[in-house]
Parts: sequence; C-alpha cells; structure tokens
Amino acid sequence: MDKKSFLIYLDYEEQFNLLTDEQIGQLMRLLIEYEKTQKVPSLDKVDGMVKMSFSFIKTQLDRDRDKYKSKCKKNKENGRRGGRPKKESERF
Repeated sequence: MDKKSFLIYLDYEEQFNLLTDEQIGQLMRLLIEYEKTQKVPSLDKVDGMVKMSFSFIKTQLDRDRDKYKSKCKKNKENGRRGGRPKKESERF
C-alpha cells in the first residue's frame, strides 16, 4: 500500500510560527522521510523545537495512516462483495 501523500493540518500554523524557516525545512525533511519509510529518522542533529514538533505531527501521521489502512481494507472487502448495490431504476 504505497501512499503518495500525507496531510499537514492548518491547525499546525500556530506551532510552525514558533519555528524558523530553517527549522521548518528540517521538520519537513524528517516528516517526509518518516512517512516514506515509517521509521523514525535520527533526531540527533536537530534542536528541541524540531524534535517536539516532529513528535506531535508523527502521532497524527500514525493516526491518519491507520485510518487510511482501515478504509482501504473496508473498500477491498466491499469490492469482493460486488461493490455498492445497483440502484433500482425508477419508471414514471
């Protein structure tokens, strides 16, 4: 199951405004690496603000991924059963 994207919520704006542009760049690289590999990247070379930001966004990414997997599983099961039932055609 290869996802090609992930969500960054507008609710993060307040926290992002506390970071410098360089810190946001580091954070985005960490998030992309994590989302591609699903392994926590090394956080040794980033400061505490970036680590903290990564940790709360990682938690949301994990929830979103679980929700996505659940939806894919449900859609697959529905497809095996033939998908959505056909609508009865209405005649006037």
